[in-house]
Amino acid sequence: MAGRRESKKAATRSALARAAAEIVLFDGADGLTVPAITAKAGVSVRTFHNYFSSREQSLQEFITERVTALIHDLEEIPEEFDLLSAVEQLVVTHLRTSDDELESFPTLIQLSEVVESLSPHSSEQAVESAIEPIIPVARARVPELSEFQTIVFVRIIAQAMKTALEWYYRLPEPRDPAEGERLVREAVQVIRAG
Repeated sequence: MAGRRESKKAATRSALARAAAEIVLFDGADGLTVPAITAKAGVSVRTFHNYFSSREQSLQEFITERVTALIHDLEEIPEEFDLLSAVEQLVVTHLRTSDDELESFPTLIQLSEVVESLSPHSSEQAVESAIEPIIPVARARVPELSEFQTIVFVRIIAQAMKTALEWYYRLPEPRDPAEGERLVREAVQVIRAG
């Protein structure tokens, strides 16, 4: 019984987080209100406040869910790939196969920017909480680096991938994923040259 109840709570929390992300993606940050989130998720405002203290927190939850899914995908890449090569493969694969706009890299970037604009202090904590679960996975692929060096390396890779993807998504539609792949690989080359 308790297992089903916990599953239902997790599903409600996830539905609220997804609703917040959908509102930002399709209606813009101005549409992100607690009543809008609850209407989209089909729950009451009171239910919302059982899970989240703010709209930013619900949006951050969606980002955390996406980062967790990406970490899982990263763990699935064979261990013989070093961290940079594994991230490169992950990003290129998602460029070629992701059909769900809500779960795409540009949406993740956009949502992160919205959280930052709505609550700059929370954004710093959000970045830290997003990076934290990546570190053990990253350290396994770069055991020669200290924890501090791994954190720096992860941030460098994340910024490089963000830059490559921003350039790609500025291109006019229809975009060729091969061009996105080229930009990602070019960003990786810059890191390797450094």
